[in-house]
Amino acid sequence: MNTTRSLLNHASLLLLSALLIMGLGGCNKSLAPTFEAVGVREVQRDGDRTVLEFKVLATNPNPEPIPLRSISYLVSIGDSVVFKGVRSPETTLHTYSEHEFTLPAIVPSELLSGSFEYALLGSVQYIPPGRLSEVLFDADIKVPEAILDISGSIDAGE
Repeated sequence: MNTTRSLLNHASLLLLSALLIMGLGGCNKSLAPTFEAVGVREVQRDGDRTVLEFKVLATNPNPEPIPLRSISYLVSIGDSVVFKGVRSPETTLHTYSEHEFTLPAIVPSELLSGSFEYALLGSVQYIPPGRLSEVLFDADIKVPEAILDISGSIDAGE
């Protein structure tokens, strides 16, 4: 009888804790950061591979800072995925501000002649404003992600 009561008390405590955490995490009305392309440049060409650097402008639409944690992304040229990576932007977006950072990609050089279409797709993990947000993020309970969806064309010449 005591074992059953103990299990019920433990289950009730877990349920109450989960509801409390979800309720506190749900009070946050912050908006996700947004991202747009600023530019692309060739950093290095080494035989059959080229390092491209994509400059990204991140915007914080909130009255409180937002730390950016991890970016998982892929780069496609035409219809082919040519690079996948994970990086840390190592930045905090300050109140109602913008910040530029770069994402590198190593791509086959033969794809970079003339004019070509590119896409930079992925997700950015961030910590939303609020006192509990970092604790929930670190505990993997609430890890929000913003979409990274940038595309354009590049004229590489001959």
